[in-house]
Amino acid sequence: MAVKGSKVTPMRVIPHSPLASAMRWVLLILVFAVCLPASYFLGVYLTNEKYKNQEDRQGAQQEQANAALLQQLTQLRTSAEVDRQSMEDLRQLVITQKAQLSASERDLKAYKDLLSPNAKTNPLGISFGVFTVLPLKETNHFSYSLTVQKLSTKETDFAGSLEFRIIGLQDGKSLQLSLYHVSSQVTAPSIPLSFKYFQTFEGDMTLPVDFTPQTVELVVKTMDKNAPPVVTAELDWPLSSFKPK
Repeated sequence: MAVKGSKVTPMRVIPHSPLASAMRWVLLILVFAVCLPASYFLGVYLTNEKYKNQEDRQGAQQEQANAALLQQLTQLRTSAEVDRQSMEDLRQLVITQKAQLSASERDLKAYKDLLSPNAKTNPLGISFGVFTVLPLKETNHFSYSLTVQKLSTKETDFAGSLEFRIIGLQDGKSLQLSLYHVSSQVTAPSIPLSFKYFQTFEGDMTLPVDFTPQTVELVVKTMDKNAPPVVTAELDWPLSSFKPK
């Protein structure tokens, strides 16, 4: 019999079921079994993504650093090439000035010979201007230029011939090569001369690979029977033909 004024809580009797309890435990185990590997793979995935992002950032930073280094290297190479070209231009300028100075000295000597009453070493009044030899791309292939000029004041044209020989060493022995043998522009051992003031010869030559040129011997002969027949000169082989190491 209930006491008046108290709260009555309804109660329901649940019958005991071992199967239902076992099913709950099985379900709990299944959920745990599914969640455990899922959590593991999720953790692995997140870790891989983290490392991948770090590697991507490091890769991007490395690429930027490589690009900066490459740019610096390019600038250094460009600067070095400009310096090298400037040095080569300066070297060629010095060589050209030396060649012009030598030509002026030869002209001065020739004038002195003409004016001296006791010296007749240049009876034809012929001198040689700047002699240049420059290396081409092919090994032992050169371009050359030589000017033969008249120093006398006579208005008559000069007619004669020029013999051009290159003197050097081959296998330690002295060797002479005629320009006729090494240049396709020269068709005879004696090169015809015919000019009023000067005549310039230009072309290319190919020397033997084991030949080292040292000097050039020039011989001018005149066709005038009343004039002394020969003027000779020996010029140094230009330094401009030797490529810098």
